[in-house]
Amino acid sequence: MNIQINDSDKITMTHTGLLPGKKGKVIHVCFERKSEDRDDYAEIVLPSRTVVHSRGFDEGELAQLQLYLKDQEQSIIKNAKQINHDLIFKL
Repeated sequence: MNIQINDSDKITMTHTGLLPGKKGKVIHVCFERKSEDRDDYAEIVLPSRTVVHSRGFDEGELAQLQLYLKDQEQSIIKNAKQINHDLIFKL
């Protein structure tokens, strides 16, 4: 089976290291998707999986992104801790 993925179907995810939040440390996760006429963007905070900002993603897509974060949360937290660790030792 040959599956072709268009550039408009690709979603890029980036995230911060651990940041201070109101109720402890948080991680800001950003999802971006480029289409012909616009750039879609969603920012979701872990661990609450609260959508902080979104543009271009519909409610169903945001729910899918939140579910993805639920499944990948431990991996993202581990990576975020590594970001903080690397920054501390580079200073």
